[in-house]
Order: sequence, then C-alpha cells, then structure tokens
Amino acid sequence: MTSAPEHSRNVHMRYPPIDGFWTWDIKRDRVYGDANLSAYFDLTLEEFSHGAPLERWMQSIEREDQPRVRLAIRKAIERRSGFREVYKVRSEKMGLRKILAVGQCYVDGMGEAALYPGWFVDLTQDAACEEHSLREMHNHVEQAKEIAQSIGHDMLSYLLDNIQEEIHQRLGEKSRRRKSS
Repeated sequence: MTSAPEHSRNVHMRYPPIDGFWTWDIKRDRVYGDANLSAYFDLTLEEFSHGAPLERWMQSIEREDQPRVRLAIRKAIERRSGFREVYKVRSEKMGLRKILAVGQCYVDGMGEAALYPGWFVDLTQDAACEEHSLREMHNHVEQAKEIAQSIGHDMLSYLLDNIQEEIHQRLGEKSRRRKSS
C-alpha cells in the first residue's frame, strides 16, 4: 500500500497517536467513551459505558472554551459535517490538559443527525514545547535588539520591540512595552 501523492486531493492530515475515543448518540443524548476519555473528562467508566449526557461531558471543558466548543458542535450537527477543535479540559485525574478533538456527524436513513463518533489527542506537551520555544525566541530577539540599539539602528530596534510584544501576547503576559513620551 502506498500513500497518496502530496498534490492529490486525498492528502490526509497527520495526527499524533490517539489518546481516546467517544461516540455520541445524538438522538438519545448519550456519550459513550473509553477509559482515557473517562480520565480526561472526569466521568466514571460506568457513566461512559451506559452513556452520559453531553452536558455532563461538557462540564470538564474549561469555561472560556465552552461557548466555542458548543458552537462548533452545533455547526457540525447542522451541516452534518466534521468537527475539529483545540480546547482545555480539567479533571481530578489528569489536571489541566490541552486537547485536539476530532469528530464527525453521521445521519440516519431519514437524513437526521444520529451519531457523532470522534477521538482526541493530548497536546499539553506540545503546548509546553511551544511556550519554551517562545521564551527562547524572546531571548534571541532581546539580544538582537540590544545589538541594533548599540549600532544606532532605531527602526530595527523598534521592529524587534514589536516582535517581543507579539511574543509576550502569545505567552499571555502583560505588555512590558514602555509608553513613549
């Protein structure tokens, strides 16, 4: 078996190893999942084996991410399409984790949304690597800015200052930029 050429329409995105699976029976509002899903979403294995209401599952999603995730789910159901979202979940067992969830809405014989299977991967380690990389970039940009200032390149120093501001924003830190007088 060979993979599709890159220029083909059938190129698929590559994902890291899958950490958990679910199936949501939309009509009965029951989410079924595996042990990993249970650990990440703070539900018992019994709840997932018998099916838990979607709302119970949603409680583990960080409050700030819930509206966006709800909207993406609603759109996937309305459009009978796929779902792909990155969001944070919190559980006693796993703590705060950043995950990528991918699902697909399937219809029954009447064309009504019926099943919504999906899977997720834990991106928390990738997020930590991203933060480390941003901090490294900040240090390099700081050095470049000092060099630019020492040789009198004010415009370059200003541009590097803007890059540092962007890095601070991505790190979620408050701006350290001094206001001009």
